[in-house]
Amino acid sequence: MRRTVLAGVALLSLTACSTVDGVRISGPAQPAAATTAPASTPRGPTVDAVALLLADPTVSARTKAALRPCPDAAIAGEYPVKTAYYELTGETDVVVNVYPCGAAGAPGTGSSGAAGVPVSAYLGGYVYTVGGKQLFKLENSGALLTVLDGQLATMSATGPHNGVARYRWTGAGFSPEGP
Repeated sequence: MRRTVLAGVALLSLTACSTVDGVRISGPAQPAAATTAPASTPRGPTVDAVALLLADPTVSARTKAALRPCPDAAIAGEYPVKTAYYELTGETDVVVNVYPCGAAGAPGTGSSGAAGVPVSAYLGGYVYTVGGKQLFKLENSGALLTVLDGQLATMSATGPHNGVARYRWTGAGFSPEGP
């Protein structure tokens, strides 16, 4: 029985594909499935997140002071800003998180994926329309904004529910979800 199975596998592998000049040929190509762009890829207009934050009178002085090109961190010459585009309100919205330059590549609790910035280092997170209207603000050291399953969420290094709190769009603003 074992020999029969091995012979069948060998026969299938010989008839299903072959190698020509180092290129594997395995029969006709399957039709490509349509894919959609990841949610964080802009699907239209984009914004200058640094200019948007600097012009917003509700953004704290501490956050605005961090909005300078990083001198010699892991992201030298770049602004300490993580920007992503999502459709949270039925339109394209921009989620902006700000962290200090020195936090890029620093060890810490949790990582956001932005040059290895620990969650605990974030200074503030903001949600804007691409037109520049602020929809949500979180100026809380040690927390960042992200999107989970299509919903706005805050992440922190500590707190209930593994430091995650979710918010839903009500048509007029973001409202915390129940426990």
